[in-house]
Amino acid sequence: MTLNKLIKRSREAATLWKDCDEALAACNDTFGIPYESARKVLNDSLLTAVTSDEIDLDHLKGDTNPFRFEDLKVLVVVRPTLLPVPDKKLEEIEARIERMELELKLAKAKRKARLEELQLKGHEFIAEKITTAFRTIK
Repeated sequence: MTLNKLIKRSREAATLWKDCDEALAACNDTFGIPYESARKVLNDSLLTAVTSDEIDLDHLKGDTNPFRFEDLKVLVVVRPTLLPVPDKKLEEIEARIERMELELKLAKAKRKARLEELQLKGHEFIAEKITTAFRTIK
């Protein structure tokens, strides 16, 4: 594969990305922002209704979900994040998870340091995978 061929492929991908990025930005202004706003209002309203016992979450599941709009062919799926009431055993497990996550974080830091050390020593690395990202140049 020649550099010229790679440049041609890169230009093609960049052109398509730019077109897509512009279309998504226009779409977001027209549809995305109003949708996210309406979704936030719905989520906040549902949380208020559920926490004040006005609505039972079980009524918002399955075929009896009142948020099923056949005319729109849309089902609004309600996915609550539930927190348990305080429990001693659960608190102990949570504390253990925190310790283990800290251990994992430290192990990852050691791995990163070792990789940097190998690079400084001129250790050979091979390309495992290539990914690309696109940015707008300002």
